[in-house]
Amino acid sequence: MAVPAVTRFLGRKLTLWPLRSVPIEDERILAAARAVLAISSLVALYFNPTELTRYGTLAYVLLVLYSVYSCGLSVLLRFRNEVSAQFSLGVHAADVVWPAVISLFTDGPNSPFFLYFIFALLAAAFRWGMREALLTAAMATGILMIEAIGLTYGPVASLIGAQFDANGLIMRAVYLAIFGFLIGYLAESEKQRRTEALNISRLSAMARVDAGLKGTLQAVLPELLKLFRGRTLLLLTSETETNRTYLWRTEAFDKMGETVFTSRQLDTAEARGYLFPLPGDWGGAVWRGSSRMSTILIDGGGARIRHTKCYLPKEFPTQRTFNRLLMSTISVSPAVSARLFVLDPKIGWSSETQLRFLRNLGNQVAPAVYNVYLLRRLRTRATAVERARVARDLHDGVVQSLHAIGFRLYALRTQATMNALERDRELLDIQQLVQDEAANVRTLIQQLKPLDFDPRHLVDFLAGMIERYRSDTGIAAKFVCDLRDVAFPPHICREVAGIVQEALVNVARHSGANNVLVRLGSQEGYWILTVDDDGRGFEFCGRFSHSDLERAHQGPLIIHERVRAIGGELSIDTRPGRGARLEIKIPQQELHAIA
Repeated sequence: MAVPAVTRFLGRKLTLWPLRSVPIEDERILAAARAVLAISSLVALYFNPTELTRYGTLAYVLLVLYSVYSCGLSVLLRFRNEVSAQFSLGVHAADVVWPAVISLFTDGPNSPFFLYFIFALLAAAFRWGMREALLTAAMATGILMIEAIGLTYGPVASLIGAQFDANGLIMRAVYLAIFGFLIGYLAESEKQRRTEALNISRLSAMARVDAGLKGTLQAVLPELLKLFRGRTLLLLTSETETNRTYLWRTEAFDKMGETVFTSRQLDTAEARGYLFPLPGDWGGAVWRGSSRMSTILIDGGGARIRHTKCYLPKEFPTQRTFNRLLMSTISVSPAVSARLFVLDPKIGWSSETQLRFLRNLGNQVAPAVYNVYLLRRLRTRATAVERARVARDLHDGVVQSLHAIGFRLYALRTQATMNALERDRELLDIQQLVQDEAANVRTLIQQLKPLDFDPRHLVDFLAGMIERYRSDTGIAAKFVCDLRDVAFPPHICREVAGIVQEALVNVARHSGANNVLVRLGSQEGYWILTVDDDGRGFEFCGRFSHSDLERAHQGPLIIHERVRAIGGELSIDTRPGRGARLEIKIPQQELHAIA
């Protein structure tokens, strides 16, 4: 496992040159560490001055200057908000020069201040990565060699009086190379994990319910393609229930980063070109040079699979020519499977590292995208149920009443023997029937209107809704809010308002209640919404939980779908002739996750 890792880092392309600017916090951390190193060296020499040569006074002066420089740099960075790449490079050069000057008067390559070169390696790896740490190790080795030759054969040899120690020089050069590699390796691994975590967080944040599945993928996939610097990205999704396969394609349009996003449904023949069979434990593969035979395979845990090959369908290379192709399976749910293809990535890592990175990104971001898919699907289902209910209400209510009015008007026109008093009474009944149906139609129209309001004013909107309900229906409706601050996300506010509206309509239409109370509060980590009425109740009796209602297929379906869409639970307590109580519980931690 170590050899591929070493090859992966040493084979990384030089994509970081010229040097990037370093975050100010990184420079502050290095400045604090530098100051601690300088001051601790002075303290150590105070208690053990034998470490210095006959130029101990000069060495002390240099150490004091280095300490002042370190502390001054640390203070300076506290008052700056950012640093340039040139500033970081200059400070790093100073980190190499200072130990070179100090070691010149403290036994050269055999100097006890050799540790300062190790700090320079740490700083290079911390700022940039492995390549810079190795370059710093090479520079430090060169400086030590020049010092060794100069102190032995140069004009200052008689003044300094140092002796050339070939074995010591070789050992320190080896130490620098080993430390440079190990420190750079660890820093590079940490930076890779940090980059992966940041990109997962950034891509997951792009999953928005209001944008829908297509809008979310249109935001996520181009960013994923730019991250890998690839030519084309393909996402294949297959639904088990509907047996439908969709292709979501993002392609780089030009070198400026512009992309083109398209999507379409594939027929069975086209789908076979992408959804070729794979063993259950395979997680991804790499192909090179438009070859059908894979060069790298990994399992679901990211481990390399050896002595096994995966073959692309014959039609795939002719459709998509490539120099390198990455394919990763994505675990979404038993009902949905997905595969992600990236053509010609140029991110700068080895193929195996790119494949693992792609797999980790895909499987971490997929739950957020899948949640958007589920919520939009629930919302679509709730909309379909709402439309079916409106159609049923129109057919069973308004249409039937209009037929009844037509028959009664026909009877009035044909019955010549009816006296004036009976005719007036019949016309009055018909007029009342027309007014009642007009009120029903107005109620249906109000229900069909989108709930357009500022989510920050949910409480005021609910209070106004219930006030209008009281004046329109004559039912004594009351709203109570026990919360000081209501900070629901916008789509949660819309669903809560829709639940209250649907519950009030059901009370007016079916319960025959005289009083209804709507209350919004919180209890033990839940937001609680309750609707109480004193009507005739439901056709069932007792207290039913969310799971009880689902098993028995009972309760108001539209409210049930809206509650499920926001991750809540619905319970109903009802007694015949004694009214009903609807309670909706929304977990607060679930609310934050959805937000």
